[in-house]
Amino acid sequence: MPLSPTVPLNRLRKCLDSAIGWFELGMPGEALRELESLPEADRARLETLELQAVLLQQQQRWDDAAATYAALCRQEGACVDRFIAWGCCLYELNRIPECREALLAAPESAHQHGLWNYHLACYEALLGRTDEARRLIRHSLEIEPRLRAMALRNSNLAPLIAG
Repeated sequence: MPLSPTVPLNRLRKCLDSAIGWFELGMPGEALRELESLPEADRARLETLELQAVLLQQQQRWDDAAATYAALCRQEGACVDRFIAWGCCLYELNRIPECREALLAAPESAHQHGLWNYHLACYEALLGRTDEARRLIRHSLEIEPRLRAMALRNSNLAPLIAG
């Protein structure tokens, strides 16, 4: 049975809808201002953090985006995509060892996720761990063969899958 809307939830919903509207208009700064107008408790809600992370990425505010994804990853039941996004933000900051650690913080189920293995293989290759990178990219391609074309265009991974 759905909950009846309350005034605070209506205000939150309106703010999120406005932020999404600004985002769709290509105005991520305005969207972020909408989110910043929320009370602290609402800014810490899952749906707010998810939107904030995307907006920060769009603005290439990688440090803030990484911090937001880190907060999302600390939430119970965080999905593997959040860990991948956290690693990608850290990559943009050239913090490769931290990229690896962000991915390794993902739940065990991530080990069967093709894109997680792909990204971890990239970070391992950049860190000079060639054997582990080779193992990970091969596992990635077993799980998701469609990633092969992307891997072949990646100068760090292509040599690891040839032959």
